[in-house]
Amino acid sequence: MKIAVLGAGSIGTLIAAKLVNSKLADVLVHARGEHAAKLALDGISITGHQELEISADDYEISIAGVMPNAVFDGAADYVLICSKANQVEDLFDIAKRMCHLDTKVMVLSNGLGHVEKCKDAFGAHRTIAATTTHGAWRPSAGVVNWAGIGAINLGELPYGAKLSQIHDFVDLLEKSGLNPNLHNDGMGMIWSKILLNIAINPIAAITGLRNGALLDDGMFETCVEVMLEGAKISRLEGITTLDDATLIDNLRIVLQATSNNQCSMLQDVREGRCTEIQYLNRQVVDRAEKYGVSTPLNQLLSKLVESITSY
Repeated sequence: MKIAVLGAGSIGTLIAAKLVNSKLADVLVHARGEHAAKLALDGISITGHQELEISADDYEISIAGVMPNAVFDGAADYVLICSKANQVEDLFDIAKRMCHLDTKVMVLSNGLGHVEKCKDAFGAHRTIAATTTHGAWRPSAGVVNWAGIGAINLGELPYGAKLSQIHDFVDLLEKSGLNPNLHNDGMGMIWSKILLNIAINPIAAITGLRNGALLDDGMFETCVEVMLEGAKISRLEGITTLDDATLIDNLRIVLQATSNNQCSMLQDVREGRCTEIQYLNRQVVDRAEKYGVSTPLNQLLSKLVESITSY
């Protein structure tokens, strides 16, 4: 089995390392910048929940704009796009080059709209919905800290490939210790993560707080209100969403489980990078407008994060 991991930042590099470590698949890693150079020269170092050292000789490497790699052209069985949300479409040309007739493509990046773009670019027969709840961050180039053990969620789409077609990949994820979960409702699965992201990420990014601090009464109440605004829009979109009480319980559980984490949007703000707000809260606002519905908290958070990152 050949797996291409494109846009390998923290999560993509973690996934690639675990797949390589299983010795059950050939893996190509596509990354950019100093991180990619370290992956090419020194391999991958995983710290945190598991200590792993992966030799650069054990996987193929492709460096954006510097060192293309044609070894997987027309040969990748699965393509995993793991980049930041605003870089997803930039990787489509590389992904297309690697696809054969039965290749399955998954976008694990945060945000709304990716599966629709994936379907348009690669065809419905290749598209599987995917999200991940693993937590990871990069203390330095070539090094990834596995901060939180989660899962890789795979979902079937009404117009997409069937989960029955990817048993080999699911088995690989299981044997690699990446904890696959299967969902018949891929869009519901995506929205479940979106609702958590919109409630946590912008508030943490604006306040500078770790996830656990958002459990404080006033802060948690605000997170809940943001999430429920989004839940209302998901239902208008025809998504089967959990009831409000269960959503609130799940939010509390996630904040407790990731209490030490600095969310990705907070990391982006601190590093002066572009955030994913356009694919999270701003998407909720834009979709709400189609229904003539106001989402004032999501609107405010979108504007605040956008203003922070514009300077």
